[in-house]
Amino acid sequence: MVRLSCPKCGNNSYSAAEEFFFPCPYCGFRFSAKYGSDRRHEERYKKETSIILNHRGQQLEAESTDFSKEGMGIVIFGETPVAEGETVELSTSDLHMKAKVMWVSQLSDRSLLGARCD
Repeated sequence: MVRLSCPKCGNNSYSAAEEFFFPCPYCGFRFSAKYGSDRRHEERYKKETSIILNHRGQQLEAESTDFSKEGMGIVIFGETPVAEGETVELSTSDLHMKAKVMWVSQLSDRSLLGARCD
């Protein structure tokens, strides 16, 4: 169990998951113990969907991790040539859009990125 101290109102709450963004039960501020305040202004929804990420003519297989009205979290298996600030094209079976890469995190076996959709 992790004690969460709200960075906005200072009240304490408790959670078993420090990485997820939960609203403070006292003031509603969204934060996690691991990542701090949620920089998205909209609520995140968990959804794993296969995505083709097109970057400079190269197609990368990816998967969404979550989405909000303004963007989505994406995991790419392996290294990624995509850098923060670049624009990519995202395609699913029924959707095609452009998105700006807001952040990239390279892990040992995959890459995580946050994209703001146009």
